[in-house]
Amino acid sequence: MTQLYYKKAIYSPYRDRIPLQIVRAEVELSAEERAYLTAVEKGDYAGVKHALREAEVYYNIDVNCLDPLGRSALLIAIENENLEIMELLLDHGIHTGDALLYAIRKEVVGAVELLLSHRRPSGEKQVPSLMMDSQFSEFTPDITPIMLAAHTNNYEIIKLLVQRKVTIPRPHQIRCDCVECVSSSEVDSLRHSRSRLNIYKALASPSLIALSSEDPILTAFRLGWELKELSKVENEFRQEYEELSQQCKRFAKDLLDQARSSRELETILNHRDDQSEELDPRQCHNLAKLKLAIKYHQKEFVAQPNCQQLLATLWYDGFPGWRRRHWAVKLVTCFIIGLLFPVFSLIYLLAPKSALGNFIKKPFIKFICHTASYLTFLFLLLLASQHIARTNLHMQGPPPTVVEWMILPWVLGFIWAEIKEMWDGGFTEYIHDWWNLMDFAMNSLYLATISLKIVAYVKYNSSRPREEWEMWHPTLIAEALFAIANIFSSLRLISLFTANSHLGPLQISLGRMLLDILKFLFIYCLVLLAFANGLNQLYFYYETKASEEHNNCKGIRCERQNNAFSTLFETLQSLFWSIFGLLNLYVTNVKARHEFTEFIGATMFGTYNVISLVVLLNMLIAMMNNSYQLIADHADIEWKFARTKLWMSYFDEGGTLPPPFNIVPSPKSVWYLLMWLHNKLCRRGPLGDDTHKCENLREFTEVIRNLVKRYVAAMIRSAKTDEGLTEENFKVSISGTSGAHSYTCQRASACWSKSVFRWLKIQAT
Repeated sequence: MTQLYYKKAIYSPYRDRIPLQIVRAEVELSAEERAYLTAVEKGDYAGVKHALREAEVYYNIDVNCLDPLGRSALLIAIENENLEIMELLLDHGIHTGDALLYAIRKEVVGAVELLLSHRRPSGEKQVPSLMMDSQFSEFTPDITPIMLAAHTNNYEIIKLLVQRKVTIPRPHQIRCDCVECVSSSEVDSLRHSRSRLNIYKALASPSLIALSSEDPILTAFRLGWELKELSKVENEFRQEYEELSQQCKRFAKDLLDQARSSRELETILNHRDDQSEELDPRQCHNLAKLKLAIKYHQKEFVAQPNCQQLLATLWYDGFPGWRRRHWAVKLVTCFIIGLLFPVFSLIYLLAPKSALGNFIKKPFIKFICHTASYLTFLFLLLLASQHIARTNLHMQGPPPTVVEWMILPWVLGFIWAEIKEMWDGGFTEYIHDWWNLMDFAMNSLYLATISLKIVAYVKYNSSRPREEWEMWHPTLIAEALFAIANIFSSLRLISLFTANSHLGPLQISLGRMLLDILKFLFIYCLVLLAFANGLNQLYFYYETKASEEHNNCKGIRCERQNNAFSTLFETLQSLFWSIFGLLNLYVTNVKARHEFTEFIGATMFGTYNVISLVVLLNMLIAMMNNSYQLIADHADIEWKFARTKLWMSYFDEGGTLPPPFNIVPSPKSVWYLLMWLHNKLCRRGPLGDDTHKCENLREFTEVIRNLVKRYVAAMIRSAKTDEGLTEENFKVSISGTSGAHSYTCQRASACWSKSVFRWLKIQAT
């Protein structure tokens, strides 16, 4: 019995109790102050007015007292949206504190307007100064009313504040080393970073951009790009900056959604924003805004249906109803145009302003002609690889064959096209495209091949068995470089897959996977070098020459021995090829019976295979699968963006003729050169263009104004639909009661729905 009592005492839930006491108590309110705050909460206008009079006479009530939740009477009135009591409190000189920020956060437009219009003692109307305690306020000191309004994205409140000429501090660059940034970062780096983030949150507000920017689309482009770059530097707030960047992209896309006609769409996409980006004024469709969207990687904007519809109309200009034709008709048409590309090119050289000359300038025809020219070039490379025209394969400096002479004009045409593209777009834009880098490598290899063949032809003029040539013979190096260039040339054809809706996403996924392979190789090379260094250190002492091994070695152990790990280079090769199963376990054996060395070597070799095959290779597969899934989830947007980049390269003026016809000087090229020299020497621009610019600017401004109006209206409608339980919704839900009592409920709802709704709001608070 005693033992049972002892066990109950040990396991009793009431054996130990934690004493509790209030260690941070607030100032207790008096009965009069509690009645005063209760009257404000209930909306008792007479009770509040009576309490304010008593406070003026007897001083028994602190009108600025706070309830247990830290709310003053003014904040309670704002929360209940009771503007009459708010006005009464303000007339009696109650401290506003951070009431304006509180009203903005609660999105009570009437309260914000009342606070802004409230006459201060000096008699002026402006945004009131914030009288809040930096330690106990709900808002940080860097938050201003316009910033908080932008954070909430309330169009009406932002408009009220902007009309009063409020400003937002311009954020400094992330790498700014001015005195202000350096001192702020040294004093409090967290506050400095959070302050920058709060500013960018305000600047990224769609309502603020729509109200304060003359070109909101361009502003969204640049701000989204800047936020994306910030996310790469400010790693601690990467997610926040990326979300803001995505918000800017959605805003630009949603604004374009409001276009209702092709004329509005053309006005937006053809608008020229900067003087540096102005194109030839004779072009009717320069698509400057679309080029900016591609430059800033605005994929949602580019893939927007309205934009794609206009782009497709311009792309298939001259072929009405092309997409509705049968695929066989399309194939035959493209085949015929491709066969006739030499004829079209000659006609354009002789008569560029003729009907056929204008026909070849159309983007779709340019694309077919350039594709046909490149396919012809690949066919010539195939003929060159078969050595049909060459007889003496042992000639050290062989002269070029007929096929190689035919390949040379294409190579020169490719080089000239790349030079023109680099000249027109700039070096920075040129290197940002990976296909351009591949073209540069391919053309460099062809130039090196031609140079080495010339050297071999001049230096060597005799035949000699190929087995006797030195290792670095110019002809051998030229053949190797030509083989690598052939691979690049064939792979370059993959870029044309972007034009197809089925092959395009696969081509994009392949590019992303190549990036994953590069990331994987960095880790793999580290593992490879680590194990190669260890194995080479272990087996360096057992290196044997082939003759010694053949003469002195006997037995199965020695026959299975080799020098796979004798040098660092051999070790690197052996470990690399072991991934593909081209190495056996006997490479860890040594001539002598050193079982411990063999055991350590086999363990190291096995550990390497486990890490490289089981861990790293599966990690690479997971990374590639993730990249493919990412593209698959956004296949439509990714493909349309990549296809637009391909199409835009054929919209620009110039580059009409495909290789090798582009290296032939035409009368048009000579005329353009003379005009360029004349403008440079005389320093004159195109005449009569200022009036045209003003008209375009006026039309663009009008279109943007209409788009903003429609966007704001749609945003407000969406907000009212998604705002949840409101008084009107509550009335509808009550009046919609089914059954025999529905009529009675409809009549009763008009009487007590307001009181019930207010009670629900108080309980929720």
